[in-house]
Amino acid sequence: LSYILLSSHYSERSTEVSSVSSSVDGAISSPALALSLFLMMGFTDWLDGYVARKYPSTATVLGTYLDPIADKLFVGVTSVTLWYTSVLPGPLVLLWVGRDIAMVGSVYWLVAQKNAENGNAKKAAVMDPLRTPLQLQASMLSKVNTTLQIGLIALGIGSQVPSIVLPPELMTSLVWVTAGTTVGSAIGYLDGSALKKSGNRKWSS
Repeated sequence: LSYILLSSHYSERSTEVSSVSSSVDGAISSPALALSLFLMMGFTDWLDGYVARKYPSTATVLGTYLDPIADKLFVGVTSVTLWYTSVLPGPLVLLWVGRDIAMVGSVYWLVAQKNAENGNAKKAAVMDPLRTPLQLQASMLSKVNTTLQIGLIALGIGSQVPSIVLPPELMTSLVWVTAGTTVGSAIGYLDGSALKKSGNRKWSS
């Protein structure tokens, strides 16, 4: 996805391209293709969460850690690409990436602290589904924030499609709203309220 966005960005800036090269690049690096791919990726992410909720037996403690990490990588890499192509403002992207780095670090630290309290700091792995004492449970605000991030990225990519015209006020408003939910949702991870007991028997006491 980032390759397509960057290819589209540079193909638009390039003025010395042959007609053959231009047609090939247009088919590969079209913003419309990037938008379609992004929406498909967003749908598969939603579907994964839906299946986990609909069929709890398919959910795992490990998945509660890997799923948000995958989401953060997905959003982070795409948002950095859109910042580089001057679609998203740098301060917002920095806030997103900084929040995610702080979130991952705080979760690892809090789980390690829980392990230390039980005297098993060296034995219990942070993401070991059989031995970790805690699992992640995203708050409603965090889910709303992720949805807004994906929506803003989709609008940003869509704004590069010639046939799509978006009012600047829409992007500006969503930028500010998403910045607020990013800060608010970070609190739950930094203070440990997003961590719940995993239910592993070894740590149930």
